[in-house]
Amino acid sequence: MFGRRKDIVYRVLATKKKAVALQKLSAELDTPMPAVLKTVKQLESDGLVEVFYGRDKASIMVKAKTIEDYV
Repeated sequence: MFGRRKDIVYRVLATKKKAVALQKLSAELDTPMPAVLKTVKQLESDGLVEVFYGRDKASIMVKAKTIEDYV
């Protein structure tokens, strides 16, 4: 089940092609934020996403790394 969740979260992020606030991602996936954060941290350790702090209200931002980032 966890592998499937990782696939879904990564596909949503890769489709957006820009950074997304963790709160908005959680709301869009209709999943509690701790579960989304756990999945995002796993994706970060796999090297598939970048996690950083946003400018507004210290929000946590997430961006998928795609092949375009390396070309």
